[in-house]
Amino acid sequence: MAEIAALTSEAGIALGAGLAMGLSALAAAWSQGSLGSAAMGVAAERPEFESKMLIYIVLPEILALLGFAIAFLLALKVGAAPA
Repeated sequence: MAEIAALTSEAGIALGAGLAMGLSALAAAWSQGSLGSAAMGVAAERPEFESKMLIYIVLPEILALLGFAIAFLLALKVGAAPA
């Protein structure tokens, strides 16, 4: 019978870093898609709100940036990223 290998701590950290980056980017893309279509609808009807809608479209990018920061810090802990 084959032995089941245990997940090492480095592999767990790498898996966590990948999940942090992937899921945060997925959440940012999903929210930007729904906010973008609503913002374009508002801008088509009321052009004076176009500059205010730009802020709402950019805000979900913070999710992806924070996910990248967490993934980078985890990669530094493993030693995969350059110091």
